[in-house]
Amino acid sequence: MVIGRKTLSSSVLISARWALTTAIMVIFALWSTLTPSALAATSKNTSSSKVVAEIHLSGTLQECPKGFSFSLFNLNNQHQPALTSTVALLKKAIADPHVAGLFFNLHGFALTLTQAQELGHLIKLARSQHKPVWFYSTNYSENTYLLASHANRVLMSPQGNIFMPGAALQLMFFRGLLQKLHIHADMIQIGKFKGAEEPFTRFSASKAFSSQVEGLVNGWYGQILSSIVAHRPDVTRADAQHAINQGWLTAQMAVKEHLVDGLVSRPEIQHLVRSTFLGGCQLDTHYGSRPAKPLKLTSPFALFQLLGSHTRKAPSAKPAVAVICASGVIMDDSPVNDQNTSVITPYGIGRALKTAEDNPNIKAVVLRVDSPGGSAQASESIWQLLHACRKPIYVSMGSEAASGGYYISTAGKKIFADPASIVGSIGVVGGKIVIGGLFKEIGLGVESFSKGNHAGLFDSTVAFTPAQRAYVAKLMRHTYKLFTKRVMESRGAHIANISLVARGRLFTGRSAIKAGLVDQIGSLNATVAAVAKAAGIKSAYRVVILPRPLSLGQLIREKLGLEASLPLGLKAMMTGLPGGFRAQVMQMYQMLTVMRSDDVLLAAPLGVAEN
Repeated sequence: MVIGRKTLSSSVLISARWALTTAIMVIFALWSTLTPSALAATSKNTSSSKVVAEIHLSGTLQECPKGFSFSLFNLNNQHQPALTSTVALLKKAIADPHVAGLFFNLHGFALTLTQAQELGHLIKLARSQHKPVWFYSTNYSENTYLLASHANRVLMSPQGNIFMPGAALQLMFFRGLLQKLHIHADMIQIGKFKGAEEPFTRFSASKAFSSQVEGLVNGWYGQILSSIVAHRPDVTRADAQHAINQGWLTAQMAVKEHLVDGLVSRPEIQHLVRSTFLGGCQLDTHYGSRPAKPLKLTSPFALFQLLGSHTRKAPSAKPAVAVICASGVIMDDSPVNDQNTSVITPYGIGRALKTAEDNPNIKAVVLRVDSPGGSAQASESIWQLLHACRKPIYVSMGSEAASGGYYISTAGKKIFADPASIVGSIGVVGGKIVIGGLFKEIGLGVESFSKGNHAGLFDSTVAFTPAQRAYVAKLMRHTYKLFTKRVMESRGAHIANISLVARGRLFTGRSAIKAGLVDQIGSLNATVAAVAKAAGIKSAYRVVILPRPLSLGQLIREKLGLEASLPLGLKAMMTGLPGGFRAQVMQMYQMLTVMRSDDVLLAAPLGVAEN
């Protein structure tokens, strides 16, 4: 499948740059309207008095910090919160002797079930240190409520709602769409339960794949119930099931069901915390934030200082653990992919590993994996880079470490997962997208000339012949054999029979322990602590996030390169889709892009969107 790249004229590029510059200047002009006192607002932890640390959370929680949020579809100057940064902030507050407790103020906040489990561990840690935790939000989604349920006290607006529908997955199938375009996917898969080719070749899920998805959903549902019951002492399992069966609960219903402790309006919440938290404590509304530097728009060059790299701190001699973020589809190296932080490439992982290895103060590495897989060749290259690392590597799994994501995880000496992580999908899928029908429909004639037994193997205008399918299947079985070999090299002591856990099967993090694919349930914070201990770090240590967050200029270059590569029709369709589906369509496009250069994939099923 060939997707054409647009070549812009120099005049169009100049116009686009001026438009972007103007938009950015308007944004920063709005910043300049802030008063100096507002810009300089910061934490007052130098006071000897105890404070309540107010933690503001809004937007969608990212796995790792990205820097500025910038998109041709959505331009704003807000930082998106990151799991790694939030973990660091909470650990700081828990260890801070001036902090008497924590107050989480949520506003339009969204996170995944695994992220709620990650942060929930830290809330329990704070409570074990005799630091009470309160939560407040106008509305709660299921995952934000599960996070809040770990707290001593859960509050919400009298006009708010809790949406708690239970566990659900939605599968997107593209065969009907492809048919309308006179395109079809000619795919081959190794593994009865794999399912990665089904979104392209079927209108609905097969019985084998449905059984895998039902297992995930049932596991998540059980975890949701258990979490509510474990953290809300007045709620029984039957009560939690009743609340979920209602689905949508008003604030008054939530209080009646003992899910919420009190109702208070947003203007009154800070007064309530100040007056009643531990008998009255000073509320630090900007805990952990740094004083903002006023932007001098009188200088035409001041704005462009933000387009460079972030200011680097002076090197520290304190020992450190590096957390390397591996989030997104696994793709081969290319000029575009290597500058794109939303995908995983051998170049990106190799550069992060080199930074960790070259720094004598970094004693160990945690690979944070959140990936459905992708290129088989790139997965093997990344495995080799990780396996050759001279420092101990532990793996922390996020929402998903499936197929190629699990492949690269096997390079770790120890694997941790959240209870709700999607793990496994050990199998191979490959093939091509056949667009000969589309060419015929639009009147485009294509005539191919080739010499050699396999010269036309991946001709995108015709389907595989039976002999070609057999040949591709043979190549894929070789990849599958290598995949299972890597798994057994790492997990052989825990897996008695690879055929019982491979063939594309999916597991939750908890069930993956029984299958031998994971060593233990543990958060990112727990993984960092474990690898630090294994590396012999006995004193206090730092956590270094790699790759480093991008500057505004780097993000502009990344976003322009990524979004300019999208076909116009796909851009228009994505703009009208809900956020969760946009991510899945983008993932589908990235997987198709992988297939153009790597015809064998280690990929989990596409189009799975968690409700």
